[in-house]
Amino acid sequence: MPLKIIIVGAGIAGLCAGVALSQAGHEVEVCDSFPIVTARSFVLQIFEKSAFATEVGAALMITPNGARVLSRLGFSFTRARAVQMDRWTVLRGDNNDQMASVDLSAAEEKFGAPVWAVHRVDLHNELLRLATLHNDTGRPVKINLDSEVIGAEVEGAIILRDGSRHNADVIIGADGLRSALKDVVLPKDAKPPTPTGLSAFRFLIDTEKLKASESLSATLNKKGPGASLLADIKETTKERHIMWYACRE
Repeated sequence: MPLKIIIVGAGIAGLCAGVALSQAGHEVEVCDSFPIVTARSFVLQIFEKSAFATEVGAALMITPNGARVLSRLGFSFTRARAVQMDRWTVLRGDNNDQMASVDLSAAEEKFGAPVWAVHRVDLHNELLRLATLHNDTGRPVKINLDSEVIGAEVEGAIILRDGSRHNADVIIGADGLRSALKDVVLPKDAKPPTPTGLSAFRFLIDTEKLKASESLSATLNKKGPGASLLADIKETTKERHIMWYACRE
């Protein structure tokens, strides 16, 4: 029996789901640049409130279990300019002396894939390429940008901010912490997420700028390759630290 599927959210989770479903051998509704195809089993659409016009993001790490899933989908770590992580070290934050080190070079042999670091935008762009790819295993996913979902109905419909209503047999919520679908899925007396008091400030620095600075170049050399955690060993309650690794080649 044919199913029509809508995915709310075109981030990493939404695009991964869209790519996997489209590659399962089912035809999908295509992007505007492709001709409309009548679906045999699945018609799949993704709705995303962002226009992808100002994506910035930050870096993230992909462990072997995630890398294996992405590889099965045809994800190219070369296209995504990912950096293979062969070591994880813990350094003292005050003098960068090494406290611990884990060798990750055998990850591929042991777990079937290496550990990667990648810029979030590059990861997203490669998933976007796969989602809109027309190949032998599936049809491109139709992605509706600038289409904010503000609600849903249990009968199988989403409502956009412009008032339009879209029906489906299956609706997948992939729109994050402030999901427009959670009130439909969760009981009305469900408790909201509990703040942890923890936060992260993420930023990117061009490695060439570090190398050009005498003091920062020395810090970079002491850090070494791979991923490094610079720990504040004097603050044990708040556990303040810096996570530092390369991305984008």
